[in-house]
Amino acid sequence: MGNPRQARNRAALNPSRHTGMSAVGLIASIAGVVALVVLTLRLAPHYIDFRTLQAVMNGLPGAQIHEMDKRTVLETLQKRFKINNLRSFQVRDVVTIERGKTDTKILVDYEIRESLLGNADIVLVFSESYSYR
Repeated sequence: MGNPRQARNRAALNPSRHTGMSAVGLIASIAGVVALVVLTLRLAPHYIDFRTLQAVMNGLPGAQIHEMDKRTVLETLQKRFKINNLRSFQVRDVVTIERGKTDTKILVDYEIRESLLGNADIVLVFSESYSYR
């Protein structure tokens, strides 16, 4: 009898003994990658919009916000949203302004429902609070 190690090496060199991914495995892998790409393409724009919204809110002049009236703050935000191409929602629908004696809080709270497949939806909820003195 031969050495078992040599027998394994011979089997490894024989192409008919090599097995790869089956057709079902290949189709499942491709379907998984396609699903991930579709999900990313549907959800990424909403996260990019939220990051842009955060940049707009962080770029507001803090000292002036507390001195402005609510209407002026909302108009300023509407202009900045328009400049930054945030047109999928209205400022009045997503922004709440709370006034204190020493500060002003702006709450950004909204949700987006994105259709995924048939009657299955994904709901994205975005919420952030900003304080200006």
